[in-house]
Amino acid sequence: MSTTRREFLQRLGIALAALAAARCAIPGGSQGDDWDDLRQQWAGLEGLAQDAQDADRGDKTRQRLAAEHRAALDRLVAAGKLDSAVAEDMQAAFDGAAYHVWRANAPITCYEPMIGPEYQVESSSNLAKQAEALLEMSERSNIDNATVAQAQTAIERDIAFLAMPESEKTSLTKAVRDAAGDSLKFPSLTEIDLDIPPESAEAARLLVDLLLDK
Repeated sequence: MSTTRREFLQRLGIALAALAAARCAIPGGSQGDDWDDLRQQWAGLEGLAQDAQDADRGDKTRQRLAAEHRAALDRLVAAGKLDSAVAEDMQAAFDGAAYHVWRANAPITCYEPMIGPEYQVESSSNLAKQAEALLEMSERSNIDNATVAQAQTAIERDIAFLAMPESEKTSLTKAVRDAAGDSLKFPSLTEIDLDIPPESAEAARLLVDLLLDK
């Protein structure tokens, strides 16, 4: 028996509806694009800045973004797509940037003042700014490679500091304070001959590519 045009269109409509339903059942990259999930958390720092107007709500947003960032990293490590040491440095970078965005926008007191260089604040602040700039740059048709290279160098340094064990951060800060003496003139983090471990360099490279959506 031949199929009428009307029956054919009905069957086609049912098939297309089923296909659409199947696609909707797979959330943005179900087996997901875990790299894209990471990028979404960095993009979410803009929303964190808004939520931080209410300190408690902002802190909950910060913790949620950090947990989702960590979960995406863990999936990539488990799948053999990312080295665990690099993942740790990438998480340290995100935690630092997210904490800075929250504290900078929350209606609470500023960072507690300290006698000495505030490298934790400096590196966290710089990472948040670099991330915002690279996300904006990703929307342009032309990307300045020199600017990207400069950003990557800065991010390497920030990640290297943030990923340091607390004992090493304390030792570095003490050495800088002792060298400054009573002058209280401390060099910025960019002026220090800071060792960049290979995992920090790789974390910076991946982060730049991620933010530029390469």
